Amino acid sequence: MRWRLALGTIRAHRASYLASAAVMAAGTALLTAFASLLETGLATGRDSGFLVMLPAILGGWTVAIVAFGVVSTVSLTIGHRERELALLRSIAATPRQIRQNVVLETVIVAAPAIAAGLPPGAWLGSVVLGRLVEGGLVGAGTEPATGWLSVAIGAGTSLCAALAAALISSRRAASIPPVRALAAAAPARALTRGRVAAGVALLVVGLSLSATTLFMDDGPLLSSTAGPAGVAVAVGLALLSPAAARPIGWLSEARLGAVGRMAARNLHAQARHTAGVASPLILLVGIAGGTLYMQSTEDSVHHGAGDVSVQLAPVNYLVVAMIITFTAIVVVNTLIAATRRRSREFGLLRLSAATRGQVLGVVAAEGVVTALLAIVLGTVAAAATTVPYALVKTGSPVASGPAWMYAAIAGGALLLVMLASVPTAVGALRTRPVDALSAP
Repeated sequence: MRWRLALGTIRAHRASYLASAAVMAAGTALLTAFASLLETGLATGRDSGFLVMLPAILGGWTVAIVAFGVVSTVSLTIGHRERELALLRSIAATPRQIRQNVVLETVIVAAPAIAAGLPPGAWLGSVVLGRLVEGGLVGAGTEPATGWLSVAIGAGTSLCAALAAALISSRRAASIPPVRALAAAAPARALTRGRVAAGVALLVVGLSLSATTLFMDDGPLLSSTAGPAGVAVAVGLALLSPAAARPIGWLSEARLGAVGRMAARNLHAQARHTAGVASPLILLVGIAGGTLYMQSTEDSVHHGAGDVSVQLAPVNYLVVAMIITFTAIVVVNTLIAATRRRSREFGLLRLSAATRGQVLGVVAAEGVVTALLAIVLGTVAAAATTVPYALVKTGSPVASGPAWMYAAIAGGALLLVMLASVPTAVGALRTRPVDALSAP
């Protein structure tokens, strides 16, 4: 009975669960790639220095990135079902049953998604290994070894992150009073004590790692503190971003036109929703800006042709591209899921005499403001990586690299928001307003 109920729920929310599955599969692939390099280095014992050092330096903060991406996506999927879960409470479902059902649904979705991510992860690991061999950093003829360790790290981390998100989100869902099922869910607190504590703790960790970088010697291990510093600050700012979204309410009094004022009021009133959309975007801008400018600063320092840093640069750019791609997948899935959830709101606006063009204008304006907020916070996170790294490498706090690269990162973030939210809103507006009001 419980399995049939879980499968029925997944079918009813197919699009949301597919988004979660895509993120879990991509995260598993990324982690498996790093794990396979580590396992290869441990298995061969020959020329294994870089095979162990690379996943050791990059793998740790990649785990944090993947865990955050999976947790935020799964939490968003479950959060969108609060009204439905409250309805189950109203027909005598106990909090324990709610939690068990949510966890079971998450496991059913996670198992095939994680399994699907393992083969691409093994392939990505072999691609990175090939780059290391081409650069002369690993002996020719080294074959990838992808065994139980790679599977355990890749699959285990993704599954643990998904289960953690299910347990945290289902606990809140199970506490919803049954009377809430009779109306739309009331706005949840944007900042809880736990969220504030976690955000502040991560900021302290990130800034501490950033400060530690200043006292390290110039060498390959410099990125082992500079990189995680930016990731920790980015996640910390993402957790605290509801506070940053509150001042947006000031724009509702500005002369921005009806569409601009409505967008500002929506973003201010739904600070928690705004933060949920902005969080993966903050991570994307922070990671892209931090890692790319860290590598460009390294490239700007004159090295000999046989310098290890020169040989490692192509591998670093490949790894950065893999991480940015995963983060972009999280951003797109989050934006699509968040926009699809608003079909009832769009229907109500249409019934209140708003035209389709005005509704789309509101969605576009919200996207622009959200992207700008994420770009500002993401830039702060990137600075936690680039400033100390550049000071050690060049003596200047300004990272070396072309200005167009930052423009491309900021423009790419804005483009992702527009491509994910506006077409989804167009699809939602095809539903008749009256029918949209009865949507779950």
